Amino acid sequence: MYVPRERARNDLKAQNDATNFALRKRIYETQRIKNELDWQRFNMIPDMDRLMKEITNLEAALLEKTNALKLAETRCENRLYRPGAELCRDEPMLGLADEVLQLRRTMRDLQDKLDSAKATYNGLEDQLMVIDRELYNKNQALTTDLRCLDLRSRLNTGTRADPATQTDRNIVLTRMQDEIPPE
Repeated sequence: MYVPRERARNDLKAQNDATNFALRKRIYETQRIKNELDWQRFNMIPDMDRLMKEITNLEAALLEKTNALKLAETRCENRLYRPGAELCRDEPMLGLADEVLQLRRTMRDLQDKLDSAKATYNGLEDQLMVIDRELYNKNQALTTDLRCLDLRSRLNTGTRADPATQTDRNIVLTRMQDEIPPE
């Protein structure tokens, strides 16, 4: 009669220990992943700031080239309205046309770099949102697991745990706690 009871008690204790171990292992893994996500977020923020400064610099350079292009086009157009013999394709006119062509190429290259930088920034922003969502989920999971582990430990050691001795167990079963004077 005692053997099956002890075997059942040992099985329950083994299951309890296995559950607690699995829970602690899950908490450890969740905390490790959370720390990794925190590290990724920490490293991503300066990269995003650096990229935003680069975008600002590219936009300023593009605006500067736009103004230079407008000036060169205006000078080129003004040369078209020269009277008579001066209306020819001379060296300054060819130089202005070449300058306009180079400015347009430079602006196209700057625009390509700007588009690439903005696409990269948007990708980083999306990744940051994913990391933030994952961090929120990991924090929720960690909080839940820690509360569960705390509840399990209270069940083992608290008022709901089995009484320490057989006498205490009998007192609890017969509900005699209030009738017995304290020691």
